[in-house]
Formats: sequence, structure tokens, C-alpha cells
Amino acid sequence: MIRLQRHFNIGAVVVGLVMVLASSGELQSQGALSTQGFGYPPGGLSTRALGTAGATGEFDLLSARNPAAVAELGNSIISIQGEPEFRTMRFGDVRENTRVQRVPLIAAGLRVKRVGILISGTTLLDRSFSTESPGSASIDGTSVPTLDRLDSRGAMTELRLAAGWRWKSFGLGAAVVAVTGEHSVARTRVFPDTLRFGGVLDSTRLGFGGIGAAFGMNWRASPDLLVGASLKVGGGLNALRNDSTLRSASVPSRLGAGVLYRGFAGTILAVNVERVQWSAMNGLGTEAATAQDATNWSAGTEFEFGTLRRFPVLWRLGYGQRDLPFLLRDLPVSERAIHGGVGVPVAGESASLDLSVQRSLRRVQGDQVREDAWALSAAITIRP
Repeated sequence: MIRLQRHFNIGAVVVGLVMVLASSGELQSQGALSTQGFGYPPGGLSTRALGTAGATGEFDLLSARNPAAVAELGNSIISIQGEPEFRTMRFGDVRENTRVQRVPLIAAGLRVKRVGILISGTTLLDRSFSTESPGSASIDGTSVPTLDRLDSRGAMTELRLAAGWRWKSFGLGAAVVAVTGEHSVARTRVFPDTLRFGGVLDSTRLGFGGIGAAFGMNWRASPDLLVGASLKVGGGLNALRNDSTLRSASVPSRLGAGVLYRGFAGTILAVNVERVQWSAMNGLGTEAATAQDATNWSAGTEFEFGTLRRFPVLWRLGYGQRDLPFLLRDLPVSERAIHGGVGVPVAGESASLDLSVQRSLRRVQGDQVREDAWALSAAITIRP
């Protein structure tokens, strides 16, 4: 019996974690257009803001966008959010389905005198998937069929401590940002004849650590008009193995702005635009994990329709376009999405349930590779 088992233990393990598939066969084996490079960016939005495609993100206190929005925090708040996504990728005649389960946001906050304080954890980049594909291995000059499995698990998480306060018609805020997380990749090769051949396991694991800061301002230009802007400044970002730094880059900086109008009874209209400097991550992986800067925009509405126990039910709609961070064979990947959602009062003003659904179309130039996805988001928010 031949038993084969080996583990990577050198600095080149970065390649295994950040590889962008360089051929059509490799693209098929990954089964997801959105998880190139270090992964997919959920956007740091709460379920409520997702219902408007992020158009209200600059004014939403739970979203990891504008710390000035935390100035609107009441006595206290706790929120947790779950978000499954169902993807279908098409490459020529090949079609593959994948499913991902994320917990992209957890937050808790309180008010201390005139200052709102919020601690949150959001997913910056998610790269989790599993694929299987047939293969072969040459042993003693004989080709032996195999079943190859690739498992990727991990994410970069952004932890924030934000404070916001109100001064006249202005909301001002600042936040300390820490990026942490871990990626693990395991390649398993299994032989049908297990009596003669054992399996082959290649595995590696990397950690990440980085810092940054965020600043924001909201201005009530009139009783019905709000204008907001925020800036995140990225510091160092390191890829770590045990206590050793393998590679270094920077946490992506971000600049965003939004406008919100309340001029209609029970209805909000909002637009948002942002610029994210994903290219600051170049150098953290290999040249195959090349990141591009992204310009994203969205427009949406929230309106009241119906009541539950005398409290209004909130409905949301939105549309957004954005660039995904990582290139596919030097080609940019874009995303267009239609969003909808509802906010239901569970216990009056003390607790609410927010739901949203997102239909995303992800494309590269020429539509040679396509990925369509449905994402559902659900959040329970309690205000003790």
C-alpha cells in the first residue's frame, strides 16, 4: 500500500491562498466568479441598508460606512445578521452551482450622554467555497484516475469601534478599524483503489492583521434633506503565518458620499456613491491576485405601507452597480444588482426583523463568464 500525505510549510503558501484561476479548467474547478483573489466584498451593509442596495448606507448606524450615523443611536442596540447566497456560474456550456452561508454583521452599541458608541464586526472579504473535479495521476508510468477536491474557508473581518455625536445640524463621527481573519486552503486527492493508494493532502493556513481609521460627517441641510460623507484611511495589512509576516500591503481606503430626502410622507429617497482603493492590497498575494480600484453607486427608496400592531411596516427597493475587487485573467469583474426588503416591527420600537433579497448579475468583458446569484439577508435588531 502506498500512503502519500504532505503539508506545505513554506512562504509560498500565499500562492495557494490567493491564486486567481489562470485557465478555463481552473475557473471551472473554482465554481465562482465572485471569489477571485482574496474573495467577495459583502459591503459592510446592514440588512436594512441592503434593501435599498446601499443607498442609505451613509445614514445607517449599523452599517460599517459612516461613523457619524452612530450619533443617531438611542439608549442601546444589539443586532445580528445572517446571509445565505446561492450562485450559478456559466462558462460556455459548463454550469456550476454553489452555496455560501455568511454572518456578515454583528453589532452592539449604547449611548453615553451625548455620544453614541457602537462596536461591530463585518465581513470585509469572504472566500469560502468547495469544489470537486476528476483528475489523474501518473504512478510508475501508469495513469490512475483521481477525484480532486479543493476546500477554501476563511474571510477578512473588519472590527470597528465607532463614536458619533451631534453638534447643531451636523453629525460627526470617528472609528478605529482593525482587520483580522484567516484563510485556509486544502487540496485533497483521492484514489478509487483505496487498497493500493492512499490520499494526498496539501493544506495551508494564513492569518491577516491590519489597522485603519474612519471619519464621517452628516449635515442636515434642511428639515427634509440630509447630506453625508465618510472617509476610511487604511494602514498596514499583513499576511501572517504563525508569528511571521509573509507579505505586506495596506488596508483599502474608502471615500463615500450620499444624499437622503424625506420630503414625502413616510417615504425616503436616497443615492450613494463610493470609491474603494482595493489596489492597496496588491503585494499581499501574487501577481495573479491583482486588485482594481472600484467606483460603486446605488439608488433606493424606503416607504411605509401597512401596519403591524399600530407600527408601520417599512418596504425598500434599490438598484446598484459596482466593480468587484479582483481581476479574472486581467479582466475586470462588474456586478449589477436589484434589491428589495421589508422591516417588520416585532415588539414595537423594542425589536424589529429586517429581511432583504438581492439578485446579482456578475460579468466579465464579453460575457464569456457569467455568474448569477440570489442572496437573502435577515437581521434581528433589539433596542433594550
